[in-house]
Amino acid sequence: MLQVTDADGLVGCLSHVPPVELLAVHLLNERRLTSAGGWFPAVPPECVADATQELIAYTKACAVLLDKLTSFSPIVLPTLEIPEWPL
Repeated sequence: MLQVTDADGLVGCLSHVPPVELLAVHLLNERRLTSAGGWFPAVPPECVADATQELIAYTKACAVLLDKLTSFSPIVLPTLEIPEWPL
């Protein structure tokens, strides 16, 4: 289980998380729209289906993680100034 006691610990922990490589994002970056509907015909339907399934699975995994994060107790940040707080 994650044991973070302050903001620096959280930043340190999160900075070690590698970026996620998603096929859908790769396809979008690789095949920029050149004309109306230009990139859809160039991508095989199986590839689009795989990218969609991967994106849905990633979204569900993020939702599970978010649910787990809500069970953490808050971290007090006494040195953090939020000027809008009194508003």
